[in-house]
Amino acid sequence: MVSKFTQNIRHPLVANSFYLYLAHFADYLLLLLILPFIARVLGPSALGEVGLAQTFGLFILLLMEFGFPLMATRHVAIIKDDVKELKDFVGELFMFKLILIPVALFLSFLAICAVPVFKNNPHYILITVLGAIFQSLSPIWFFQGIEKIRTIAISKTVFRILGFLIIFYYVRSSQDGWIILLAYSLSSVLICGYLLAYMANIIGRFHLSSFKKVWAIFRKTQYSFLITILPAIYNNLGIIILSTIVTPLQLGYYYGAARIHRALNTLYGPVGQALYPHLASMGYTKNDQTKKVIKKFLWYMLTIAILFCMGLYFFAHPLIQVLLGPEFFAAEKTLKLFGVVLPLTAISHVLGRQWLMVADYEREYSNILTIASLVGMISIIVLIKPFGILSIPLSLIIFESLTIVLILFILRQNALW
Repeated sequence: MVSKFTQNIRHPLVANSFYLYLAHFADYLLLLLILPFIARVLGPSALGEVGLAQTFGLFILLLMEFGFPLMATRHVAIIKDDVKELKDFVGELFMFKLILIPVALFLSFLAICAVPVFKNNPHYILITVLGAIFQSLSPIWFFQGIEKIRTIAISKTVFRILGFLIIFYYVRSSQDGWIILLAYSLSSVLICGYLLAYMANIIGRFHLSSFKKVWAIFRKTQYSFLITILPAIYNNLGIIILSTIVTPLQLGYYYGAARIHRALNTLYGPVGQALYPHLASMGYTKNDQTKKVIKKFLWYMLTIAILFCMGLYFFAHPLIQVLLGPEFFAAEKTLKLFGVVLPLTAISHVLGRQWLMVADYEREYSNILTIASLVGMISIIVLIKPFGILSIPLSLIIFESLTIVLILFILRQNALW
C-alpha cells in the first residue's frame, strides 16, 4: 500500500502538478498574502491605478506570447528527444518575439496618450511593459514541454519572494505604487535570465532563425494567438472603458475584488498546465483513454470551482475585511459576482483549452472566442452605466456561458462528447 502511494506521488503528472502549484504560489498566492499590506498602504484609488497598469501589462504579455504557451508546449512535448529540432524551434520562437517588441512599445505609447491614468503616470506603463517583455521571453513553455516543471517553480518562488521583500521594505505611502510595479518587473527579468541560461545548458547555444521561418511560426500559432488574445482584448478594453467612467475610488474597489478572484481563478490552473503536455503526447482519438481523462478532469475542476464560488459568495465580507480592509467593503457585491464566474471559467477551460485543443480544433475554438468576446464587449458597453463596476463580472458571466454553449455544440456536432 505504501509502495503504491509512493508510486502515485512520484508519477510525473502528480509531481508536475505540485511544482506548478508552487509556481502559482509564487505568482499569485504570494501576491494575495501581501495584498492586505498593499491595499492598506496604497488605499483604493492608488491600488486602482496600479491594477490598471498591471492589466495593460498582462495584455502586452499575451501579445508577446502570441499563443506560444499552447502551441509551443505541445510541440516541445512531441520533439523533446530531438535536440537539433528543439534548437531550430527555439530560434524561430525567439526571433518572432523580438519582432513583436516594437509593436508592444508602440501600443504602450498609444495607451499613455489615450488613457488619463496612464497619461498622469507614464512611468507605470514603462515599468510594467518592461517586465511583461522579459516575462514573455521566459521559456516556460520549453520546461513545460519537457516536463521539468520543478525548474520553473524554484526560479519563480525565489525571485518573486525577492520582489515582495522589496515591496515590504520600500513601499510606505500611496505614492509608492511604482515600486510595486518595479519589484514585480525586476523579478520577471531575473526569472527570464535564469530560465534562458538553464535552457541553453540543456540544448546548447541556439541561433535566431530567418524571417521566412518566422512567417511559418505565425501560421502555426495564429489560432493559438487568437485563443489567448481575444479574451484579453475584450477584458482589457472593458476595464479601460470602466476607468474613464467610474471614479478612481470605484476602480480601486473593482481591483480589490478582482485580485481575490484572480488568485482563486488560477488555483485550479496548474493541474491543467501539467495535464496538457501529457495529453498532447498521448494523442487524441474519439474513443481512446484521452477522452476519459479529460472528463474526469472536468468533474475535478468543477468541484473545486464550486467550492471557491461558495467561499466567495458566503464569506465575501470577512475576506474583504482581512485581505483589503474596511475601506473596500463597497466591493462586496463585485466579489460575490466574481464567485459566480469561477465554475463557468472551469468548465470553459477544460472543454476548450484541454478538449478542443488536444483534439486539434483550434480554429473552431478561436471562432467561438471571437463571437463570445464580441458579445462580452457589447454587454460591458450596455451594462457599464447602470451597473458600474459590476458590469465587468456580469459580462464575464455572459462571456463564459456563451463560450460553454458554443463549445458543447462543436463537441456534439463532431461526436467528441
